[in-house]
Parts: sequence; structure tokens; C-alpha cells
Amino acid sequence: MATHLCIDCGNTRVKAAIVTGGAIVARALGTVADWSAVSALSAAHRVSAAMLVSTTDADAPLAEALGGQLPCPLERLSASRPLPLRLAYRTPQTLGPDRIATAVGAWGEFTGCNLMVVDAGTAITIDVVVASGAGTLLGGSISPGVSMRLQAMHEHTSRLPLVGADGDVPLVGYDTATALRSGAVLGAAAEVDAQALRLKAALGQVKVVVTGGDAPALLPHLLAADVAHRPDLLMAGADLLLDMGDMSTD
Repeated sequence: MATHLCIDCGNTRVKAAIVTGGAIVARALGTVADWSAVSALSAAHRVSAAMLVSTTDADAPLAEALGGQLPCPLERLSASRPLPLRLAYRTPQTLGPDRIATAVGAWGEFTGCNLMVVDAGTAITIDVVVASGAGTLLGGSISPGVSMRLQAMHEHTSRLPLVGADGDVPLVGYDTATALRSGAVLGAAAEVDAQALRLKAALGQVKVVVTGGDAPALLPHLLAADVAHRPDLLMAGADLLLDMGDMSTD
């Protein structure tokens, strides 16, 4: 049974997982500046394939260090590699690898469904996969994430405080902190709901698949029907892509 190393490298954090038979058996968390935990994880497991899904240009030291340590090549995901989905994005070279991986992960589980894949992180990305044509990734939208919205309101005003996403999110804010949180969290949830309604009107049935660090903050406030929470969607997509490579070399 193949054992894969899947790495999600963002602007600050680096997450890694050892995946065997489609199940995550070990994890590590680090930063772009300190990836020692990720290196230790990879050293503790003999992997047959490895993939780096990165959204930062600061990953070169990490890629070089792991590349010299692994018993297999470290593949960097890009739109140029074979995918189980057709890309209809007009500029595939600018399509984030994280968006590709999450779309592939969602399609791997919900093959044959129209999908709205929501990654609620620093930014909220929404990607649309249609079932026609054996699966086609059309593209989507990018907007500020919850924390970015809260940070922007603090930085671009003179008196609004900086509040976090965690805490009470009332429908009607009863003080400045809850008013800010209500605006950011409920506003982001309303954006997701509105897009889901529009897609349902255009496509018929649509499965909404939510992932990302801010997903727990959004999920209680989503009104859209047929919503699935998949925290490890990116890892699932990277694992599926590595499985395709394993099969092609058998």
C-alpha cells in the first residue's frame, strides 16, 4: 500500500500529512521559517511519493531540504500536471495550486456532482466544478477571509478595535466587538450562501464542500443546503493526484 507525504505550504504555516490508503496516519505543523517538524515527519516514514502544494514564493528552502531528504522526488503541484478534472480557467498558470488540490479532493469524493468548493482561509476562495465533461473546473471567486476583514476594518479606521473571529457572533451586534464580528463572519457566510443560491439557479443541484481554517467559524451560520465540511480536503486532493502517478508507473 502506497504511503504519501502531502505538504500544504501557505504564506506562514506549513502543514504536512502522511497518507496511507487514503487515510491520514500522522501529521506535522510548522512555519515557512521553521519546518523542522515537517522534516522529522518525513524522516520517520518511508514514502513512495510526495507532493508540495504551495502558495508562497518563500518555500524554496523547505523544498530543497526535503528534496534532499526524501527517497522519492518532491513534486510541486501546478496546473500543468495531469488532473482528473478538465481546467476551463483561462489563465491556468495563475490558478493557485491549493485551489486545484481542493477541487480535486472534492471531486474525488463527490464524483458526478456539481460542486462549489469553499476554502475559508486568509482569503475565501470559491471554485466551481461541473459534472459535465467528466468533471470541469470552471473557476470561481476570491474575496477577503474573516480575519482579513476584521484586520482591514481596524487598520483603515481610527477607532475600530482589532477583534478575533472567535467569540459571540450575534445576528445583531450588542457592542462594537460583536458588531465587527457579526459583520465579518455573517457577511462572509452570506457571501457563500448567495453564491450557492446563484449556482443552484444556474446549474440545478450543487454540493457545497467547505474547508479551511475559518470553516468552523462559518459553518454554524451557513443557510445553504447540502453542505459538507472536509477539513483535510487539500491533503485528500494531493493524495489522489499522487495515486494517479503511482498507477501510471505500475
